[in-house]
Amino acid sequence: MFLSTLEIQNIIEHSFLPSVCTCSMDADQSLTIRVCDCMTGQVDLVATHVPMWTLDSPHAIATLVAEMQQEISAHKAIHPTFYI
Repeated sequence: MFLSTLEIQNIIEHSFLPSVCTCSMDADQSLTIRVCDCMTGQVDLVATHVPMWTLDSPHAIATLVAEMQQEISAHKAIHPTFYI
């Protein structure tokens, strides 16, 4: 199954809703994925040099998203955000 770059970016960006996620293609055909908290604008995670050629199936994309969500959750557990 072959997905276009725009389809892959769209799937990844929508997977992080309600957070704000942006994907950009780098010159070496890898992705930079940036996830920010929708309320504070604080950057939760930036993943660079994600190889596009490994995102060749819905399962591969879901695995990447799950790993990134785990990283975000682990970071928030160590450095919780407090609102005053």
